[in-house]
Amino acid sequence: MTSPQTTDRDAAQEERNEALPGGTHLLDGEFTITDKLGNGGFGITYLAKDNYLDRDVVIKECFPEVFCHRAGKSVLVRSTANQDKYRSIVQMFMREARSIAKLRHPNVIGVHRVFEDNDTAYMALDLIDGRDLLDIIKRDRDALRPAQIVNILTKLLDAIDLIHQQDLLHRDISPDNILLDKWGSPVLIDFGAAREEASRETRAMSAVLVVKDGYSPQEFYFAGGKQTPCSDLYALAATFYHVISGEVPPNSQTRMAEVAGGSEDPCVPLAGRFKEYDSAFLAAIDTAMRVLPKERLQSARAWADMIDPTKARAAPLVLSKKNNLGATLNRLISETNDYVLKSAPVEEKKPAPTVPKERRVVPDWVREFNEESLAPDAPVRNRAEPKAPPLRLEPESTGPARAAPLVLGTPKSAGESSPEPVHSEPEDASKMPSRLRAKLRHRMSMFRSSWR
Repeated sequence: MTSPQTTDRDAAQEERNEALPGGTHLLDGEFTITDKLGNGGFGITYLAKDNYLDRDVVIKECFPEVFCHRAGKSVLVRSTANQDKYRSIVQMFMREARSIAKLRHPNVIGVHRVFEDNDTAYMALDLIDGRDLLDIIKRDRDALRPAQIVNILTKLLDAIDLIHQQDLLHRDISPDNILLDKWGSPVLIDFGAAREEASRETRAMSAVLVVKDGYSPQEFYFAGGKQTPCSDLYALAATFYHVISGEVPPNSQTRMAEVAGGSEDPCVPLAGRFKEYDSAFLAAIDTAMRVLPKERLQSARAWADMIDPTKARAAPLVLSKKNNLGATLNRLISETNDYVLKSAPVEEKKPAPTVPKERRVVPDWVREFNEESLAPDAPVRNRAEPKAPPLRLEPESTGPARAAPLVLGTPKSAGESSPEPVHSEPEDASKMPSRLRAKLRHRMSMFRSSWR
């Protein structure tokens, strides 16, 4: 990143004075600065301790050095004429932090807190245990195999696609802002959304705060340049041009001047130079690095589809802002309830258990009496007189009405008078066998006693 020309000694002295020293507390002691990690024209990055959660984090401080300087812990504006511009940058810094916190992507740095202190703004970020791509290119370029590079770029395209869907631009994609964690997965850090406000002022401010030679597109070099998603894609392509070729791409302004003058583009395409990569993969990088914005790839999804001609990637779910969220939730709940009701097993109605009918218990003496009535003794059977119908006794009824008991009267004495005989013996009782008559009297007596 370019910066005002100063001697190394002066720069070191200024760097020591501008950064907060170790042990400095932020936000009433919630965070403690441990060490300085780096700085640029726009901000200073620190290693810090989250005292509430007892973990290490990265603290990024909004410090646009063109506008401000350090006085103790506080950040002061160099000139009162720039007070409004400075406050505008601080507010955009905070909006950037809130926007990044909403992204929730494994390849985008996570933001935990954003707060104001010391007359500037800070954000607390994940601490990634890994190395940036620039360090790997310089120290161990052969550590990354072609298949790994393709995988890293594919993941970053997915992350940048999500960023652009949220109407955000990174504006500072470069090898030093892409970290590889200990599992080799890339993480995009150090967004430069607040740089947009600074780049609207003058070319000098834009050069200090925004531009990285070799990686920044030509529209980043002049104030008010139109920055679009393809601007981020140019920087991403230039980063992987460096990773694959080992060379930093030519400055985009130099390229623009050569092309405008009718000369050949000084940036040599990757396609056809590296046989270990698929031709479509290299051609996509070359297309994204075109000097003129209209000739570049216009979206991260279009780039991913160019790498994978089958276009097997699923389209992301995007909810229109016009949708009524409440109505959508009610509809989803209703559909879920209908599905559950239809898919639930229907219990078959079991027939009510049948109550066995109560068996009527016939007393032994009734059964014996009936048998004797149906089979009288032989002498009676041989008589010529017509047989009287047998006397049959039925068991008691279980109905509501009870039958009157059978009462056998005793023979009348000579002096007794009665208006009516009460249940006397049948008229043909004399024709019954004597044994049967005696048995009948005995049974009737027992029957009468059971009803008392």
